[in-house]
Amino acid sequence: MVLCLIVGCHNRSKRDKDEKFFRVPAIIFNQGEEIEERTRDRRERWISAISRDDLTDKILNSDRVCSRHFVSGCPAKSWNVYNIDWVPTLNLGHSKSPSVNVKAKEERAGRAKARRKRQIEQQFKEAEEKRKCINEPGQPVHEINFFGDVLEQNTLEHEMQESTTDAPGAVVDDQCESSHQKQFVEQSCQTDEFDYLFTCSHEFTQTFEEAEFQNDDERVRFYTGLPSFDILMTVFNFISPYVARRSACLTKFQEFIMVLMKLRLNMPFKDLAYRFKNISVSTVSRTFSVWMMAMDVRLSPLISWPEREALWSTMPLCFQYSFGKKVTVIIDCFEVFIDRPSNLLARAQTFSSYKHHNTIKVLIGITPQGTISFTSEAWGGRTSDKFLTENCGFLEKLLPGDMVMADRGFTIHDSVLFKQAQLVIPAFTKGKKQLEPTDVEKTRGIANVRIHVERVIGLLRRKYTILGGSLPIDFLESNPATNSKVPMIDRIIRVCSALVNLCPPIVPFE
Repeated sequence: MVLCLIVGCHNRSKRDKDEKFFRVPAIIFNQGEEIEERTRDRRERWISAISRDDLTDKILNSDRVCSRHFVSGCPAKSWNVYNIDWVPTLNLGHSKSPSVNVKAKEERAGRAKARRKRQIEQQFKEAEEKRKCINEPGQPVHEINFFGDVLEQNTLEHEMQESTTDAPGAVVDDQCESSHQKQFVEQSCQTDEFDYLFTCSHEFTQTFEEAEFQNDDERVRFYTGLPSFDILMTVFNFISPYVARRSACLTKFQEFIMVLMKLRLNMPFKDLAYRFKNISVSTVSRTFSVWMMAMDVRLSPLISWPEREALWSTMPLCFQYSFGKKVTVIIDCFEVFIDRPSNLLARAQTFSSYKHHNTIKVLIGITPQGTISFTSEAWGGRTSDKFLTENCGFLEKLLPGDMVMADRGFTIHDSVLFKQAQLVIPAFTKGKKQLEPTDVEKTRGIANVRIHVERVIGLLRRKYTILGGSLPIDFLESNPATNSKVPMIDRIIRVCSALVNLCPPIVPFE
């Protein structure tokens, strides 16, 4: 028997069989941040509507809310946020009107806010007076640091000279007094930071010109993901002749940096529009599309299938120890979250039972040296690893004698054998009490080197965070405006993979 959680409602399951009882919704953690936030909000609203002081996790798990407290007789779906039955609203047993204590708290908060406003205005007036004193001729020399702290240099030097002639005890007292004075000046000038930054904002405004990135590899790595300024300029000079400027306000270099910032930091188009001289969002979108087409065409050759002799001559020792020089490629699939499609068929084709979210799936292959040598087109998240591998064009790359390393989910032995190649996967434990010693050693050797493909995928997601977020549906559609049948997501994956190949490898040679 279950009871109703609402105060004053005495319905129970055995006696009131006409009533239906519903659980308090739980928080869903494994379907993305958006669903987790929505379900957390819904659970908090249910608990607020129940409004009981004795609520515990045990009571919430055992008791229910009956249908008497919903307009339609049952709660709405979790995605239907604007439905009145998203939370219980009827016969809640308590009043939601604001009490006297709540009104008193609001009044106190208003008085505190007004008092704080008056303090801020007074501090700004003091800062303005100090600035006028600094700018007047004949005043002592002042030093202004980045945080707006004003230090009278002549006065401090005079105090230090006097302290050296006094007794040791006096020196300590003077130093303590000087430190207290300095602390008081710093506290009184804390709000000057904002005023100082606003008055000198033109000195700190970033224009993302070439001069800002020169001799600053740290800035290059943060905004573009590329390791150095020289490589950044090499890529820019390689692509820019094939792109026409899309905006009269931006240079080609600024457009190029804007596209890399979208890939690297996954900034919204509106954020980029505000950063780059306040251009329109449509201009940013068109610029991104045009540059991605050119970058895809020019940088795709960096994702190349290496010759066998080149593989043998650069084979890392960790592979040679376990498999000699036979390994050609290590493959794995990774998924990227996408927004939920409105089309029911597309929604079913992209729903991943592994991620419990709508995703696209991509097959990636890396060489033993750690460079990306193959990327497939984007497929729906429902596609199996076997079907994707057999239909994405990967098998046509294989030559007789090649060795392909994969996970247990790639049951493609027959397809690889048709190419006279060899598939190496960890041993299966299903139906076995214990693995044979030879299988244990073989599985250990495979795991030690196959982990590098996971590291490359992790590097790809961390370096270009656009693949770590949830992509809009527009990126999965072809663009009729540019007569392009290639979806933007395919271009993004190829460009990001090519840019990762320009970075130092993650697999050590020795």
